[in-house]
Amino acid sequence: MLLISRANISRAQKSEKAPVPYDRFSVGIGAGFDYGGFGFNVTGYPQKNIGLFAGAGYAIAGLGFNGGIKYRILPGKMFSPYIVGMYGYNAAVAVTNSPSYNKLFYGPSAGAGLDLFSRTGSGYFSLAILVPFRSPDVNNYINELKNIYGVTFNNTLWPVGISVGYRFIIK
Repeated sequence: MLLISRANISRAQKSEKAPVPYDRFSVGIGAGFDYGGFGFNVTGYPQKNIGLFAGAGYAIAGLGFNGGIKYRILPGKMFSPYIVGMYGYNAAVAVTNSPSYNKLFYGPSAGAGLDLFSRTGSGYFSLAILVPFRSPDVNNYINELKNIYGVTFNNTLWPVGISVGYRFIIK
């Protein structure tokens, strides 16, 4: 026969972890392809692992848009890794003092990230590394600007993108 004192029961109950908030719909603010540049993102989860999202924001050379799907590997955990696939803005060419040459390029991107939940909050941080699959049109346009119009570029396109944002759980 096993006897448990009242003190041990209350201690065991206190040590149980409170559940992490589960979001069915959230709105985020941040920077990255999934936010359209520097902007906003809305995500709905028709199933606890699968989210559909759309983002819009300022992408240096204009207004960027993206939409895609997010798959959470461990939903309901404080650290919830995910993979993501999207289509939308994935390269921006901005020419200082000549905005008529500014151009956004669209295509697919994929990546992986981590949602960092708080037990007590109504939101969470979301971080990701994204790989854009850019068409040759991007480099062709950059070369055209350099060779034909004499544009000098001070930096190059990164082969990966970083996404950082904070999401507010609406439902």
